[in-house]
Parts: sequence; structure tokens; C-alpha cells
Amino acid sequence: MPRSSSISYQILPYGPNAWLLQLDNPDDIAALHTLRKASFQHIQECVVAYDSLLLTTSSPLTQSQVKALVHDTLQKHTSPDNKQRHHVIEVHYTGPDLQDLATASKLSIQEIITLHSSAIYSVRFLGFSAGFAYLDGLPEPLQLPRRSTPRPKMEPGAVAIGGKHAGIYSTPSPGGWNWLGNTDYPLFHPDRNDHSAFTLHPGDTLEFRPIS
Repeated sequence: MPRSSSISYQILPYGPNAWLLQLDNPDDIAALHTLRKASFQHIQECVVAYDSLLLTTSSPLTQSQVKALVHDTLQKHTSPDNKQRHHVIEVHYTGPDLQDLATASKLSIQEIITLHSSAIYSVRFLGFSAGFAYLDGLPEPLQLPRRSTPRPKMEPGAVAIGGKHAGIYSTPSPGGWNWLGNTDYPLFHPDRNDHSAFTLHPGDTLEFRPIS
């Protein structure tokens, strides 16, 4: 399996003119964002997932050619650029699932709020709906199962947790994550047609701040 800058990964065919770069260690996520941000020949699009990167090419390439492109790019860009931003997101912790979470975790509601708002989170990737960010960094006592019955509709700005991740619903949508509170922080700008349509980007960090 290839190694570039101590990153170990596999490159697998994934359809016509498409390849999947699968990390051997999910903690090496920075390499995927390095590739996503880099501009390199023949690669048409890069889509980051939890521990993989989908590459689509503008013309047919062999597996060896793709491996060489990836290797050369990681050698030239050994770390992500410094455009990551830090966000402070104010939250009204009045969500309908707080009491159920307190019962399941054997914590008080205030302890849940304190734990959730004391962590520093990083944006792993965007998915599910426009601008929805999967956030790493959720404290272990809050890593609880999702709701057994999803809600038909979560409000935009609903701050929630599910499994190992935290997140904020960016658009009205069904959702099975546990609803902690709400924020007015804008996450999705549908009037824009470029990357600025999304407030959060992979590699950004954020923290939640309780407000009354």
C-alpha cells in the first residue's frame, strides 16, 4: 500500500474515471483535505468522506497513474494550508431531548451542557444535507445512540449529537440525532453558488457557547 509523508492508504477503482482513496488510519484525515484543496492535473473532483476520498478524473487513468498523482501531491503539500477557521457558536440549550439524554447518561442536564460546550470540535466532512458538518471531538460520556425513532423534521439551527459525532442541522430535514438546543449561526447560504454557500468547511474548528 502506498505511503506518502507517513500516510498509509489504498487506492481502489470505483467506477468509470473514479477512484477511492481509503485511509488505513482514519486519524490521517488531514491528508484527504490536503488533496481536496490541492489543484493537480487530471483530477476533476475530490469528495471527502469520513476516512476516504472519492477522486474523479477528467480522462481515463490507470491505477498506477492515480497513485503517482496522489503520491506527488502529498509530497508537495505535506500539511493542509492555514485557511482553517475557528467558529464560536452560541446555543440556547432548550432542546427536547435533554431530559432523555440525562436519563440515558446518568448526568444532569447542566452536566450535559457543560460537557458539550467545553469541547473543541473539528469539522470532519460535510454530508447528509447542504452545509451539515460531522464534528469530531464529542466528549465520551455524550457518545450515546441516536434516537430509536427519528423526528420527521429538525429545525435549521438544531444542535444535536448522535453516536461519536456532534452536528448542527443546516436545513429543515428529518433527523434521528439527539436535539440539545438551537443556534442562529448561519450555516447555509442558498443564494451563493460556490464554496462560500457553506459556513463550515472540513478542517475548521468550533466551540459551542451557552446563552440564556
